[in-house]
Amino acid sequence: MQASVKIMDIDIDMLSNDIFIEKMNEYLKDDHLDVILFASAEMLDRAVEDEKYRELIDSAELFLPGEEALLSTHHVDILEAGGMVVSCKSFGIVLENLKKQDRTIYIVSESESDVQNLINYCKRMQPELLVVGSCIYSEDAEDAVIVNDINTCSPDMIIVDIKTGIQESWIMEHAPLLNARICVAIGGVANLILAEEKNVPGWVKKLHLTWFYQKIVKEQMVKKGLRTRIFRNKIVKYNNHNEEIKDDDSE
Repeated sequence: MQASVKIMDIDIDMLSNDIFIEKMNEYLKDDHLDVILFASAEMLDRAVEDEKYRELIDSAELFLPGEEALLSTHHVDILEAGGMVVSCKSFGIVLENLKKQDRTIYIVSESESDVQNLINYCKRMQPELLVVGSCIYSEDAEDAVIVNDINTCSPDMIIVDIKTGIQESWIMEHAPLLNARICVAIGGVANLILAEEKNVPGWVKKLHLTWFYQKIVKEQMVKKGLRTRIFRNKIVKYNNHNEEIKDDDSE
């Protein structure tokens, strides 16, 4: 049994990067699809409020912390220093350490630019990876067309970056039909690994607004710290509320 922590009564798997690498290389030998979800704060909020959604994420092979904010009450800096998975950035470490480097991937995202950014990221982490296909997901898209395209490409890994809620439902509904070994879902936390792939847009450069673009990027980093504090407070309030309920029940 692997270790886990409870965050707002939701179990999140805790692995070292070394164990994660080992598991991913083992999954790539399987003849069935293993689903790995990287958790976001939005996912946990949904799971607390929606029992059916909670069952969806519970059915994943691994439910890992996708952003450090989730572990804000668990000394995340110490965990990271100890080589633990604390965010979806560990996926890049896995790509770097694939035993068979020329694995094939298929990408599902919501825009051409997001697909390209994911391709750039994956290739930077593991240059030998082969991108065999991609598709732009929308709620109007025909699921059968996407499934057929994935199965025609027959990738080792599917990387999914679409809206939280829709993403998990789509993956779990179609998992039995998909001809792949691993499906990794990063929707909701993909920005953490894609930030470095986003170049300053050409039109911004032409208008000599690079300084302004970089200012916005820095402000987003500040917001990340704010999100961590907000989520930490949410966890504390949730735990305090549960303690109050237990105290009332014991009286």
